Amino acid sequence: MHELFLNLCPIGINPRHAKLSTKQVCSLPALQVNPFRDRICKVFSGDDGTFSFEHFLEMASVLSDQAPFKIKIKYAFRVYDFNENDYIDEEDIKTIVHRLTHSEDIEENDIIQLIDHVLDEADLDNDSMLSFEDFENAMSKTPDFLNSFRINF
Repeated sequence: MHELFLNLCPIGINPRHAKLSTKQVCSLPALQVNPFRDRICKVFSGDDGTFSFEHFLEMASVLSDQAPFKIKIKYAFRVYDFNENDYIDEEDIKTIVHRLTHSEDIEENDIIQLIDHVLDEADLDNDSMLSFEDFENAMSKTPDFLNSFRINF
């Protein structure tokens, strides 16, 4: 990972003090094809939107095969909470659907049905949004979650 980080660093910058931009990190082939690359970078970058080596290593660790469910689920929730209101609400689910299908051409009625289905299945307290606990419970029953929330750098 250190070598990969150094390869992204600008020439002439001391690697100990190097910080990568989101654009640099998103240029990695493993992230270029990910429809959530901007959110992944936002969640794992520092407050200033840049990546120190520690931020970069944390991202690689969480998205690795070895990361435990409890760690992955925490970060997955943050990635999918697009409006950052600490819930995955109808707008977040709609955004997820559009990104996964790479299309804005899905009929609005189909999206509403899909959102309703997701909430019917996962919204334990029936407040029309998924809390972290709702999301964690739903993903714990999804056999492919650990495999799908990983990136091989």
